[in-house]
Amino acid sequence: MDEEDDDEPTSGIAQDGASKKKKPKKKKKKGKDNHEATGEAGAAGAGAPPMGALGQPLAPIAEEEWVDISDVVNLAAEGMFLGEMLESPQFRLYDAMSAIEIMDPKMDSGFNSGADMTLDRAEAEDVVSRSLTHEQMITVWDHLLMYYLLWLDGHTIVQTIFSCLYLQDPQRYVATMPIFGAFVDAFLVACRAARSAVLRANIFDDEDFLPNLFGVDLDACCAFSTKTSEVFESLTRHRKALAKEGGKSGTSPASRAARRMEWMGDYMMALAALSREGGIDDKARAAARRHIEACQRVVEQLRAEAENGGAAADDCAGALRCFDASLNRKLLVPGPPRTVEPIKDRAAVLKRLTSHLSELLLSVDVHQLPLAKVLDGAITCKGEPEPNVLPRSIVHSSLTDRSGHLRWLLLDSLEACLFPADALTHCKKAAEAFLAHCESVFSHTLRLANASRARRFRRLAHYFADFNALQHEAWQLDEELKRTFASNLHYHRPCWVWVMEQCLNAMISKLFLGFDLDLYDEAEFHMIYWYIDYLFGLRIYNSNELCHAKEQMVASSGNKKKPSAARQQEKGAASRGQRPRNPPPFLLHLEATQATVRGLFRLLAFCQRHDLTSAPRAASAGLAQRFVLRFRSLEHFRLPHLPSFKDFELSSASALAPVEGRAVLDAAKASLTDAAALLERISSSKVQEDEAGRISEETTALKRVVVANQLAVAELSRMLDSGKMQKVVATTSDHPYLVTVLPPSRQVQKAVAPSK
Repeated sequence: MDEEDDDEPTSGIAQDGASKKKKPKKKKKKGKDNHEATGEAGAAGAGAPPMGALGQPLAPIAEEEWVDISDVVNLAAEGMFLGEMLESPQFRLYDAMSAIEIMDPKMDSGFNSGADMTLDRAEAEDVVSRSLTHEQMITVWDHLLMYYLLWLDGHTIVQTIFSCLYLQDPQRYVATMPIFGAFVDAFLVACRAARSAVLRANIFDDEDFLPNLFGVDLDACCAFSTKTSEVFESLTRHRKALAKEGGKSGTSPASRAARRMEWMGDYMMALAALSREGGIDDKARAAARRHIEACQRVVEQLRAEAENGGAAADDCAGALRCFDASLNRKLLVPGPPRTVEPIKDRAAVLKRLTSHLSELLLSVDVHQLPLAKVLDGAITCKGEPEPNVLPRSIVHSSLTDRSGHLRWLLLDSLEACLFPADALTHCKKAAEAFLAHCESVFSHTLRLANASRARRFRRLAHYFADFNALQHEAWQLDEELKRTFASNLHYHRPCWVWVMEQCLNAMISKLFLGFDLDLYDEAEFHMIYWYIDYLFGLRIYNSNELCHAKEQMVASSGNKKKPSAARQQEKGAASRGQRPRNPPPFLLHLEATQATVRGLFRLLAFCQRHDLTSAPRAASAGLAQRFVLRFRSLEHFRLPHLPSFKDFELSSASALAPVEGRAVLDAAKASLTDAAALLERISSSKVQEDEAGRISEETTALKRVVVANQLAVAELSRMLDSGKMQKVVATTSDHPYLVTVLPPSRQVQKAVAPSK
């Protein structure tokens, strides 16, 4: 630190402090060193001696005058308490947080910079070559695609894609190999298209994507051309030549290289179609779909190729030397060295590539999906909780680039709640004002639906006040619809129920996201499920009314001569909350989910009462504070009844009573049995083709949770009878947000299963 203070030219305080740390020079010693020091001092100051900030002459600096002040620093530290810090006008908190320890290999990124790779050194050591075999090209290309996926996951471009030494100067190192150059040009075109799509959507955060290029000129980087058409033509020509050279076996190095060039060409053209500046039209969607499906077929061939064995180990080790991120370390911000670990498992890379292509394919037709599916994450693949930033950006651009598409989504969703289509004509002023406000709110909601899970969890809390204001406008519009349409209005509150449904869905999504993000302690699981049970009850009540009204509308349209008094009677029955005769699958699924959540609340409350979980006692004792923390943001929307912590205590009081333990387990068993019966009804019901896959997948996951917790209830009943209670574990292994309670015997089974 003393040397650093001496380098400051204008810091008087620093110089004064440094002079105080030096011993005064008492006596000159004779000798060679002394004469050299005196000579240097005389040469530096031709006239008067150098002056300090306070007008006093500075003592000459010599090696032996530096003093170790560690004891002074340690003594000062002993006199400080926790939370205190040192500061001066030139050393604030920001400076302290930004400071690095010089010459520390973990903190100083410039330490031992001589070991960093350079292009001259790479050429001297034959790390880069101007002539590669097909096997070596394949190894480099596969590694580039792996780093491309890591770049889209939020890592810097200079530590992933441009850690490849060949990309530092493609015209120098790649242009001598036409096949390699054609692939690199297509790869760079795809990178530019992906970055353009992400920047245009502008939904990314720091943890999603780093747009900074760190001085890399991505737009100009190429071996031969940057134009998509020219690159695709060159790639196709070389691919055909390789395929002809490889023959029909498909296992030769030339055939394998041709396969990768085919994939790269189709992927490049798909991204070029999906990242168009003027929006994506039907022709571009068809082209993108065709190219992505071709990419999926090639990935299946690559998977079969990997199972049969890839390149030789020596070729792989030699070719991968061209990936060295230390070359770009000087471009990064000073601080702790950041490294990006490559994915070494080829099967894992192909799995991620498959998910990425599936998400891109779903994003092509996202404009045809209804509002509910778009808000629930329409491009999430099974087993992949969150797509990377590129498909989410394409989805957002597809939904917002089309003029009037958001209003079409809103009207389509409103009409599903029996909003009259003629309202825009007969109640134009009120309906237009309501729709304008809806567009303002849902434009932000759609943006949030394509953000990362962590951002979505935090920002959802700020939207419930907007939904509350929208609910008041919906009530007023419903009153005007009643006055205008009278008996021709099939449902008496379409707008109010629609806003309520959207807000309740957002509330449930926020609470469930806490399980995805692992934010909750086991001690509060039953409290979260208790609140969600109430929200599901509101959704089911409104959905029952709406579905009953739809059935009555269909019945009345089939019998046009039905008296108006009968229609009024049916409307009155619907307003009293009657259930439909044939509940649709989505309503049965809501009821099954609510029954499962209620069973989990009762089961977890029993486990909390008997201290069977590993939750810390502090978490159990602070449930009142956690109740406020978890549900405070939901209070901005006016619910029919605002649940309080006292309500929660009353609901869980039976589980806390020692004599009621058996009754609580029986109640949990009954709820899970009801859920199982409802799931069986869903399986036997007729589901539309577009909903069959989603309903079937959700039903299967819910069945696993129900069956596993039924087994847990049975074992807990046996333990209660024997009087020997043992610890249980609550895990989300069977479902993203519905836990499975594992008794001791099931814990052993879960531990043994992976080893098999």
